[in-house]
Amino acid sequence: MMQDYKLASSIEEAVELNKAGYVFLAGGTQVNRSPFLKHGHRPEKVVSISGLDLSGISREGNEFLIGAGATLQDIADSHLIPDVLRRAAGFIPNRSVRNIATIGGNVGAKRPDSYLIPTLMALGAVAETVAGPVSVNEYVDGDNETLIIRFRIPPLDGACRAIKESRSHQALPVVSAAAWMRAEGGAVKEAVVAAGCVAPRTMRLTEIEEGIVSGKLLESGQALEVAVAGAIHPEEDILGSREYKTYINSVLIADLVRGLAEEVLK
Repeated sequence: MMQDYKLASSIEEAVELNKAGYVFLAGGTQVNRSPFLKHGHRPEKVVSISGLDLSGISREGNEFLIGAGATLQDIADSHLIPDVLRRAAGFIPNRSVRNIATIGGNVGAKRPDSYLIPTLMALGAVAETVAGPVSVNEYVDGDNETLIIRFRIPPLDGACRAIKESRSHQALPVVSAAAWMRAEGGAVKEAVVAAGCVAPRTMRLTEIEEGIVSGKLLESGQALEVAVAGAIHPEEDILGSREYKTYINSVLIADLVRGLAEEVLK
């Protein structure tokens, strides 16, 4: 239960309060939400960073810049960023949530069912934190909880797609994944496949990526589904059994990969 609230007047103040045990608070949709509370309980002390002007979406050369305070609705509405990221932000069905939730809070919460994290990983996004830049993949995979200032996305070379699947429009997802590929000379040269909903945190499916680049997983009809099923480890919960989650993720992620391969190789 929240008992102590402070409004930071500067990034430096927010960071010092965080060191003293205060949890960063932006839109509050993650800090106040259960299930999937990152620390297992609601924080008692929070420091609001809503007044630090961390929002904004812009271009710098061919790179895309998104402030950590940009809301998911800001992202869904923006024409300055890759369409795949706009689509991923729009996967959250409730507009009132999109109007409040921020991209920094979404990544900082490291939710295993995030729609944005797989797409940011696939796009090669970098989180610029107060301690320096780190890839979104490394930020989510490790223990880093440093305040994110903004995200930097490199120029989109190749193609990227994102998918989701849930049992109803408003339900939590059982599939949240994204993939990126670059082809050259009639072959896939680079690939990234990132999946949520299949482990405690969103993960890169590196074995699948290697199989795509080698061509082995694009040659056989069922090999890709089998490989994905072997690379993921979903847990049974109210959304479905382990067997169901493994099946639905392996089929839809395989379809995602095949469709993207056809796009970049045509």
